[in-house]
Amino acid sequence: MPDPAGTAPQHATASPWLKLLAEGAPLAALEECRHRLVADQGPETHAAVEAEARRALHVHALLEARTRQAAETAVLNDLARRLAALHAPQDVLDEVAAQARRLLGTDLSYIMLAQDDAALRIEVVDGSIGSALRGVELARGVGLGGLVVRTGQPHWCADYLHDDHLTHAATVDAAAAGEQLRGILGVPLRVGEETIGVLLVAQRVPRTWTDHQTTLLTALAAHAALALHNAELFDRHQRTTAELRRRAEADRRAVALHQRLTHIVLGGAGLHAVTDALRDALGAGISVLDAHDTALATGATEPAPDALATALAADTGPPASCFTGPADRATRLRDTPDGHWALAPVVVADEYAGCVVARRHQPFDANTVRSLETGATVIGLVLASERAATEAERRVRGEYLTALLDGTTDDAVLLRRARSGGIDPAAVRTVLVLDGPQAGPAAARAARHHQGWSVEYGGLGVALLPTTPADARDRVAPEPVTAVAAPAGGTIATIRAAHRRARSGLRLLHALGRTGAAADSDELGIYEALFSNAGDGTLDRFVTATIGPLADHDRAHGTRLTETLDAYLTHTARHTATAEALHIHPNTLYQRLAKISAVLGEGWKEPGRAVEVQWALRLHRLSHRLAAPGTEPDPGTAKGARGEE
Repeated sequence: MPDPAGTAPQHATASPWLKLLAEGAPLAALEECRHRLVADQGPETHAAVEAEARRALHVHALLEARTRQAAETAVLNDLARRLAALHAPQDVLDEVAAQARRLLGTDLSYIMLAQDDAALRIEVVDGSIGSALRGVELARGVGLGGLVVRTGQPHWCADYLHDDHLTHAATVDAAAAGEQLRGILGVPLRVGEETIGVLLVAQRVPRTWTDHQTTLLTALAAHAALALHNAELFDRHQRTTAELRRRAEADRRAVALHQRLTHIVLGGAGLHAVTDALRDALGAGISVLDAHDTALATGATEPAPDALATALAADTGPPASCFTGPADRATRLRDTPDGHWALAPVVVADEYAGCVVARRHQPFDANTVRSLETGATVIGLVLASERAATEAERRVRGEYLTALLDGTTDDAVLLRRARSGGIDPAAVRTVLVLDGPQAGPAAARAARHHQGWSVEYGGLGVALLPTTPADARDRVAPEPVTAVAAPAGGTIATIRAAHRRARSGLRLLHALGRTGAAADSDELGIYEALFSNAGDGTLDRFVTATIGPLADHDRAHGTRLTETLDAYLTHTARHTATAEALHIHPNTLYQRLAKISAVLGEGWKEPGRAVEVQWALRLHRLSHRLAAPGTEPDPGTAKGARGEE
């Protein structure tokens, strides 16, 4: 090291200087020693004293610099240890900003981090007097921070707002003015060859910055960049670990749900067991809707079906309108004020059979959507199984009811088969027979309502019901069918007899022109009584004796006297109404009435005789209608079920 005092000879004055330096005396003590030696010694020694003083002051400055460096090194090492203990990136940023401000004794410190779009964003500020700086973004190359990132080297300015060598931006300058920033020093935060940000310290007065201060802040930035990088790695590791744990837990729940649903399917449980499993696995309310948006299974905590349909229609319409084709079978997610909704379609044999609706307060993620779709698949299997079982049951019961009605199977055998098929003949109090295009479905609806059994037999709908004929008649009265209900006594024989009676009553309704009506067989009692004795010829003899000559005249001469007399009596002997009904002139009517009197005699107009003639005409008309082809369908292949359409 060069000697600042030159090569002056050594004197005895060196001893006090060494003693003071060894004791670590302050600079003032050295100056006091110089003045004392100059005063105590003669002029001839003044040059030597001054040389020794300069040498001592130089050594004192070196010792102070080394002491300061040691202190700064200790501070940096201590800071490195503290930073290494921090695992959260934000904690590292806060600690670095605070230590940079303390280490360089500045008014303010702040850290900018590079963003994905190459911009810089001020993430943390220490010592600010407001919030203007935090969150400010700088384009690459703008401001002192942009210059540091662009060059990868430290830079400083004595007075930022008045430095024309920097690229300024209005928003950045406004924030700097708000914080009254003047002198600023910035150094890069580097990890390897990558600059990830800038560490800056600032004064609120103009200031020049020394190389030592730049080196010190650069050393701090090196520790900070490494600590921040490690903290980000640790944070990334923590997030990855948490995600793996979340996925593992989701997989565990999915496996548990799959096992539970498998047990449900193998055990033959129904929809409610599946919805309970989905509710527990997803933490959501579950509803199952059919293809027409009617609720099949709904949890106790879920809204009523009407409210459910209203909520689901808020977005793209009701579920049935969302899953119209094979390309529209993806799970739909919806958000409403009532919560987050997920709709997974249920498909059976490539046809839309309904959907599973889940509602909960948390959004649905990919795992919960997959679990819901698994549940929808299982519900499809349950529905398909129920359909198959229902169809099989329908066939079995249809075969049984057919055997019961046609009388070709022994009664004892029928009773044994009834127990195995879930049918109780003893409970049957009414046999309902229906005719018309909707006879089969109407019979099934009546059976479902009264908890009975139905079958399509002989082209007619037949229902065996545990209720009274009047109740059965009233139940089907609004249906577009013709129906007759006959009482049964709870035995196979009485059921067959009631079936025959109801079929006969059905023929009578058609013959009476009451197609589309529903009747109790007792209402047709008088007609049943009359036609039940028709086989012995009594009814035919009465008709022949009363209006036989008139019918013979019509057949012989091709006239319509019988029809004319029937219409005349039906319209209570009113000539005008009768002529209009027959579409003939009144004179023609008078001529026909005269001919009728000639054939039957004038006595037919008398009150008692007129009643007999009118009854004979009605019985004649009914007997012809009952004998017409097609009024008694032959039994054919039957299908039936309990309460099913």
